Amino acid sequence: MPKFIKEYKENLILLLAHFSADLCQGSVSAALTVMLEQGVLHNKQEMSYLVLASTLVSSLIQPLVGYLSDRKPRPYLMSLGIIVAALGLMFIGLITDFSLLFILLTTSGIGVAIFHPQAGKIANSVSTTHKGRGMSIFSVGGNLGFTAGPCLISGATLLWGLPGIMVIAVPAFIMSSWLLYRNSKYVEYTRKEEKRQILNASVEKEDYKGFAILTVMIFFRSMVLFGLTTFIPTYFMDMFHMNSQSANLNLSLIAVCSALASLTGGFLADRIGFKKVLFYSAAAAVPFLVLFTRASSGLVASLLLIPVAFCIYGTLSVSMVLGQKFLCRHVGFASGITIGLGISFGGLTSPILGYIADHYGTQYTMYAITGVAVVAAVLAFLVPDIDLIRAKLRKEQEALNTVGENR
Repeated sequence: MPKFIKEYKENLILLLAHFSADLCQGSVSAALTVMLEQGVLHNKQEMSYLVLASTLVSSLIQPLVGYLSDRKPRPYLMSLGIIVAALGLMFIGLITDFSLLFILLTTSGIGVAIFHPQAGKIANSVSTTHKGRGMSIFSVGGNLGFTAGPCLISGATLLWGLPGIMVIAVPAFIMSSWLLYRNSKYVEYTRKEEKRQILNASVEKEDYKGFAILTVMIFFRSMVLFGLTTFIPTYFMDMFHMNSQSANLNLSLIAVCSALASLTGGFLADRIGFKKVLFYSAAAAVPFLVLFTRASSGLVASLLLIPVAFCIYGTLSVSMVLGQKFLCRHVGFASGITIGLGISFGGLTSPILGYIADHYGTQYTMYAITGVAVVAAVLAFLVPDIDLIRAKLRKEQEALNTVGENR
């Protein structure tokens, strides 16, 4: 067995679990784009309300699920979340009633919400000393899910029409069964991490102010992420006259780049610091977004999506670990905010972007997204450097211990 696979075996299994969950979430925009093209949906704002449905309840319950996972290890929530996410999504291709579509996508969003907080806590527990690397591997699973989602939906609907969306159930049922089989193993990992935190309690103190700033930054970044994944297909259809299948491939391009960015960001953070990677990535995204909105051809716009995705997603795994560092006694709750709520928050604002797209055009939607990215970069600069703070605390603790020994 290669050294990397042996060392990060548990992280790679959780990567697959994250892939299965976010395969469902990543398929939503692609599926709704095809439904819009085929006349099941009537306008972009209607599409954005369904995106909202998949995130609204999810946003409210994720911190609660995280709180429950902090009180007692509940790894089985990962399996339950994947199943519910798939069940809510797989039937939308058979439905034309808007109210039923709203209910189904709400159900799918609940499944995603159930999965992320517990999965984030377990990914943190199995990552031991290399939190950046471990969480970036876990994060890549979500990126790959978002990558495969549009490809799967485009291929399935091309072959079988809208009922082809039901194929989403296959990976979900396989992965949920595997996770249930490993449930006791994950309970053991969680309890070991809790014992480690007790031993380091004097240095690893919680920072609620830092977590609050990080959370607001993540919310603005989420608006950028959801805005792009929701409106990139229609933007390319409107501006460059592509069909839905071709336009959806740009979502996969974003997701491929984001997977590499998450992995790179995590490995870099272990070397140069989490705060630096967070700020530099967020700041670099702004000029590339400006260039993207000025692109004159579909090819140039697609090429510019590469650095845009790389910069924005470069902050993803880093912000997850930072949140868990700030709330080191409530890792499940922190995961519910930074992984779950922090990502789904963008869906709450998507109707605003949908209104802009319907009334002013998708180009103005991209201008709005660029403005939001500027705010996210400013907030990333304001996030405290928790590693630097703890390094100072360790030095002070060591100095006090030395004085005590000399006496």
